[in-house]
Amino acid sequence: MSIKEYIKNKYLRRIAFYNLLIFLKLIVFHSFIDIQYRSLLVSFLNLLTSICIFGVVNYIFRRRRAEVFLGVYMALSALLFFDSLYFSHFFTLIPINAIYQIGHLSAVSGSVKTLIKPVYFLYFIDWPLLIYFYVKGRGKDTMDKALRRRPRQLAWVMVLFLFIFFGNQQIKIAAGGFYTPFNMGNYNYHIYDIYHLFSKSPLVDNADAWMEKLDNDIPTNQTKKYHGLLQGKNIIVIQAESLQAFVINKEIEGQAITPVLNELISKDTLYFSRYYEQVGWGNTSDAEFVTHNGLHASTKNFSYKQYEDKQLRSLPMLLNRENYETIVFHGNEPDFWNRKSMYPTIGFNRFISSEELQMNEVIGIGLSDKALFNQSLEYLKELPQPFYSFFITLTSHYPYEMEAGHKQLQLSDTYEGTLLGDYLQTVKYLDAALGELIEGLKREGLYENTAIILYGDHHGLDARNEEVYQQVTDFLEKPYLEDEMYRVPMMIHIPQSKLKREIKTVGGQVDFYPTLLNLIGLDTNDDIIIGKDLLNVKEGFAVQQVHTGKGSFIDNDKMFIISKDGIFENSRAWNIETGEPLELEEARMGYERAIAEIFLSEYIIERVLPELEEGIGTD
Repeated sequence: MSIKEYIKNKYLRRIAFYNLLIFLKLIVFHSFIDIQYRSLLVSFLNLLTSICIFGVVNYIFRRRRAEVFLGVYMALSALLFFDSLYFSHFFTLIPINAIYQIGHLSAVSGSVKTLIKPVYFLYFIDWPLLIYFYVKGRGKDTMDKALRRRPRQLAWVMVLFLFIFFGNQQIKIAAGGFYTPFNMGNYNYHIYDIYHLFSKSPLVDNADAWMEKLDNDIPTNQTKKYHGLLQGKNIIVIQAESLQAFVINKEIEGQAITPVLNELISKDTLYFSRYYEQVGWGNTSDAEFVTHNGLHASTKNFSYKQYEDKQLRSLPMLLNRENYETIVFHGNEPDFWNRKSMYPTIGFNRFISSEELQMNEVIGIGLSDKALFNQSLEYLKELPQPFYSFFITLTSHYPYEMEAGHKQLQLSDTYEGTLLGDYLQTVKYLDAALGELIEGLKREGLYENTAIILYGDHHGLDARNEEVYQQVTDFLEKPYLEDEMYRVPMMIHIPQSKLKREIKTVGGQVDFYPTLLNLIGLDTNDDIIIGKDLLNVKEGFAVQQVHTGKGSFIDNDKMFIISKDGIFENSRAWNIETGEPLELEEARMGYERAIAEIFLSEYIIERVLPELEEGIGTD
């Protein structure tokens, strides 16, 4: 077929027209997510991907192609719409692993509704006209004899695919070997994400050397501080939804936000003031995973799905061997984040969820914190001791909406109705609920022999949201940067211990496991983990990953955030104390360590632990 004949073909003209519209939408979308590195090239490579998709469809379908083309175009436009919704809250594109949670969308429908903005519907502005022309021309779509040289069409698709591959490889090299939504763009990143989800984790260069380096961070020739302090005690761990550290000992318009937590910190408590979230795609559920396994969250999927068939050595499993009764309380559906399947796997004996609890006071997406704590007392007082009880709270979940009767802070117009004001109201409610739990433990005679541990699962107020950034900056009277955003409180309250210590060593949720084992009086010598005992570690270090990009980290002096496009030279580093920017080379070693930790963690879970279970691993 000659070029002139191709131009005359109505189906090819239709493909060209649809892709022109797609290209315009891609430019708008990539501007919206602020792609800066070679943005026009990224949009062009995604256009070629769109052309390839239409080419394959044209190759496969011989009839009703007009209908199929329209469907493909609408699907590609809808993907931009849903990515815009997701990006407005999570600042990344919808991961392919989200398909595993489609059945639970109703539970977070309130959160989704708050993300919808009328401007996003502009992606559909051309649909009515396109549908009109399709209906008008329906019935005229017959097999086109002029397009029977189908191998040639497929060959052109393959040529375009190779061009796309080559272009993305150049971008990957510039980004230090990592793909991100900001260097690949919409369609190409989703294709990569699908591949990444089902591919094997890469081998780790010098895995033994990295393991030895991490192991050498804790001295072994001296008695560990606080070893065995919790031996024989009951342990209650509360994972507090969206609780950030900046609320501690903070007032708003003369009112303490967390008076109960403030009181706990003032006596009988080890307070970790530089503790950081380390979640992955699973947010709350990944906080649980990291906390109980001493390893990082999966970079592919939420960890409770990615590692559901893996052999793990978790904290609850170890405590079971030490005759602890282990139990979980969560006022939501048991299947959410695959918890019902995973909890027995990691060693929890019982899971008390919405199926067993009375859902008599629902706030937001689940049972209120007060109702959860109150009902749990009936179970706790019947448990054999010592027990390990794990709570996941919900009231302070985005979008932080509560009825007026539950609000305890009196706010002026400055804060009333703002996201910050609503957030602080839910935190105040959580704090009051904790106070009621403590009083209940005292009534049941459990308080004195029970350590109460509380930490935040992840941030609730995202500094990347301009409105939120300004609100929190004004409230704190200092710039609201990532080192503050990712900082969550962690405290270990031990009644009558006469301990009052603030631990300023930087740490993260991956460090919970070894820190608690030391307090219980157990050794971690046989455990292959990434986390470190924060009470005995030489230096602080906390890795960030999914929400910031691989390579981001915090240590005792600085924070480094890898650039969105993955290019080290475009990144940021600053002194945490002064906020002053640092030379990027000062962060080079920490950047390399952060990447090594993430890949080493996946290597341990997918390669090392299975070998140990089979008895063929290393000693």
